[in-house]
Amino acid sequence: MKRLLVTFSLALVATAIVACGGSGSSPAASVGGSSAAPGEGITVVAKDIAFKPTTITAPAGKAFTIAFDNQESVPHNIAISDASGATVFKGEIVTGTKVTYNVNALPAGTYPFKCEVHPTMTGTLTVQ
Repeated sequence: MKRLLVTFSLALVATAIVACGGSGSSPAASVGGSSAAPGEGITVVAKDIAFKPTTITAPAGKAFTIAFDNQESVPHNIAISDASGATVFKGEIVTGTKVTYNVNALPAGTYPFKCEVHPTMTGTLTVQ
């Protein structure tokens, strides 16, 4: 019984850490390929094993948020890479929920993004 209580307590603490922990900061993106104004966030939806929209825009040199809405019962996230393929942002993997990713400021450029669980889910972030 004591082991069960300890195991349950550890699982509860781990869940709280994941829920409260950040995924790093990220720049703002826009919906439908449009630009987000500074201080505004971008919304990206995961549905039918695809991102909507697939093209987002964020301001250069300014942190931004991505409101990520996973509308499926399968896990998804957003991972942003630079031109060399190095990951510059990695969002928490979630299932059937909405989360807000905080992305650190990025220099101007084009950044591919994908779902790490489903690498065929891709998009493009333009930072300008």
